[in-house]
Amino acid sequence: MLEVESNKYIKALAYQIQKKGNLCNGDSFFIKATDEYFICVVADGLGSGPDAYASSHAIREVVEHYYYEDVEVLIEDCNKVLKEKRGATVSILKVNFSQKEFTYCAVGNIRFGLYCPSGQFIYPLPVVGYLSGKPQKYRSNTFSYEKDSKFIIYTDGLTIPAIRQLLSNFRSIEEISSHLKLYTTSRQDDLTYIVGQLL
Repeated sequence: MLEVESNKYIKALAYQIQKKGNLCNGDSFFIKATDEYFICVVADGLGSGPDAYASSHAIREVVEHYYYEDVEVLIEDCNKVLKEKRGATVSILKVNFSQKEFTYCAVGNIRFGLYCPSGQFIYPLPVVGYLSGKPQKYRSNTFSYEKDSKFIIYTDGLTIPAIRQLLSNFRSIEEISSHLKLYTTSRQDDLTYIVGQLL
């Protein structure tokens, strides 16, 4: 599945495929661009199948309905909605176009990297664990970015060797996505990635 979201400030592309033999994907995502900001969430439900989907989809619905909230509010709301569900890892990115800043927060093994044309590479580490409705510590970070910076967020179903080189070696997100086809064929796990370029 391929989804594109773009405006004069950003172009983002999301790709998702389920584990081989599964009818549903345990990962969920949401992407939205407005004139003020871009927001996206990637959630990976624990395990696979319908229960994993129920957890990750609940997170998607929270961000889809309350996308205007701050990242710190959203991550707490995502945790609350998982009470009595299986649990999920989650990653939320919100970009403020006017301030040329982005805020990022993650719990669990979803990976994120952003590469600036100047050569700066931003790779914030997530908090260990997963959301389950229980009290959880979060760490959100805000960074500045440069025009034409590129980023990727992906679940552990995608194994790629070098994120920095991936983002720096290709000029467009379409080229990055085309290259990533090499790593999406084994389908040993549910897989989701979002690549974007800040214009």
